[in-house]
Amino acid sequence: MLKRKTLRQSIQDLRMAGRLGMVLFSDNPCADARTWEGDPSAVTDILTLNAMPLAYLPKRAEPALQPLLQSADFIAALARHQEQYGRWKEAFKSVMEILLTNNIPYVFIKSPSLLPYTSGNLDVMVPERDFDKAHVLLEQIGFVELKNIREPHKYLYKRFDSGKEILAVHLHSRVYWGSTFIDPDSAWSSVDKMPFDEVVFPLRAEDCLLTTFAHSFYENSAIRLLDLCIVKHLAGSRRLDWQYLRNTAKAYNWEEGFQLSVLAYSRICQEIFGSPLFPQETLDAAARFTGRSLFLRKTREHIASASLSLPFYLPILATKLIAYRKVLRSREFGGMGGRIRNLAKTLFEVAFIHIMKFNPQKGMLVSISGTDGSGKTAHALALVEVLQHCGLSTRYLWTRVGSQTGVWWLVRRLTKRSPTHGRTESCPPNELRYETYSRLLNASWRRVLWKTINTLDFCIFYNLSLRMKLLRRQVVVCDRYVADIFVDLHVHHPENPQGIWLSILRFFLPEPTLGIVLATPVDVALQRSAEPEPAAYIQRQVELFSSTHHFLRLTVIDNGYRDFRDVCNTLTSLVLRQYYGNKCVWFGWEQDR
Repeated sequence: MLKRKTLRQSIQDLRMAGRLGMVLFSDNPCADARTWEGDPSAVTDILTLNAMPLAYLPKRAEPALQPLLQSADFIAALARHQEQYGRWKEAFKSVMEILLTNNIPYVFIKSPSLLPYTSGNLDVMVPERDFDKAHVLLEQIGFVELKNIREPHKYLYKRFDSGKEILAVHLHSRVYWGSTFIDPDSAWSSVDKMPFDEVVFPLRAEDCLLTTFAHSFYENSAIRLLDLCIVKHLAGSRRLDWQYLRNTAKAYNWEEGFQLSVLAYSRICQEIFGSPLFPQETLDAAARFTGRSLFLRKTREHIASASLSLPFYLPILATKLIAYRKVLRSREFGGMGGRIRNLAKTLFEVAFIHIMKFNPQKGMLVSISGTDGSGKTAHALALVEVLQHCGLSTRYLWTRVGSQTGVWWLVRRLTKRSPTHGRTESCPPNELRYETYSRLLNASWRRVLWKTINTLDFCIFYNLSLRMKLLRRQVVVCDRYVADIFVDLHVHHPENPQGIWLSILRFFLPEPTLGIVLATPVDVALQRSAEPEPAAYIQRQVELFSSTHHFLRLTVIDNGYRDFRDVCNTLTSLVLRQYYGNKCVWFGWEQDR
């Protein structure tokens, strides 16, 4: 559902935005679009808020529109649009190639011609018989399915590179929001064989109009300027088969939403463009239908009297009640019992996923370990960004030996009477710290006290920080964890590491779902560090990590002479496969596939 905002928009700015919107869908704009009226900043806000594809505008704009094209707000918005348009279009070419190479046709269900890059994702439909095959093919070219956002008949896929989201594809097998809206088989009967904008195969005009009606009424409960321009483009550029439109809405039990949409779109178009949108007989039929019941009449009156804004917000209670009534009438769910069960599941998901933000997947703890200079923090932060783009509640934790409260008390006590080292002024800070800690921990009793305080501190800190987050089904990325704690406890003295400390840490701390160690040679770690540690310190870390990763069953990722992108993609792919490899289960029932 579209997020609602309080809007203050002048009718002059709305009309100018509408004219510009129609420029995007026509190479021969009407005379009204060749004159400028309104405030450039306000018009830019309207266009952006309504997901208008600004990247197409400069090529089609008239010279009279220079006040807008030279506006600082528009220039900034245009740059963002052009970047995303170029990135998504180029990335989608690999999807187009692999689908068509495997004889799988596809269509963009929400656009009659333009690449819908202003959507949260590219909504692409394939025939139901090819749905599972398309799923496999997308995974082959690096996409991952976000099972936490899975819905019946549509899966969301994303591809990442170096921690950044490159492309999101919502793969559909039918036009479906809670239930089906158009015939999933007949939709393929009139698909154009030539793509628009190189990659866009659209639905035929009637099915595209029905999809736009259904999405704005049943899914968004709002009509955006983009929706209005699509419908106006479809209604004005060809003769629509209104009998097919009415029959389809009736067959799939959404006549109420269809007829109210006819009236809503017609009202907005009349006020924005000053001209009728649909034939008069179509409007008369919609008025007669909605006059049959008090509920529909009141909804129609609300739509007719509501103040004009774009997006135009439809009465949310009415649209949702009509949507749930459609589910109860849809025979695709079987008898009344099946329809009631499906509606209950729908309401459950609305309440828990969309309102309470409850994650159907279990929580996950990922630890990333490695020597100083191995790039742990950069990879951990990139992983956090990827997981957040997957819609997962993700938390990042960093700490290390010597940084906890109890340890600072101990360090102050131990260094209170410590003699000043003679090389204080000439020695680099990291090397001085290494020598100071090594000298302080030379005595056995200090080492035991140092390890005891640190171990106790970490057991308290991580148990308080982690367990509650995992119970709340969050994903936690720990930059440094058990292996790093153990290494830091032993790196300042040459004695053989005592396994008892590792066993204590492993027993008392939550076990990672996936523990990763970045294997980095000493010379590479020194080269990558902004403030390199002494070579002896890094060498000692390497030795200690080698002795611990087998015991902790850590997954080793070679981070030697590979670039950041290669290692980051390997790491994020490993974590996502682990997370989404588990079944997505709600209390006793598995999500539909």
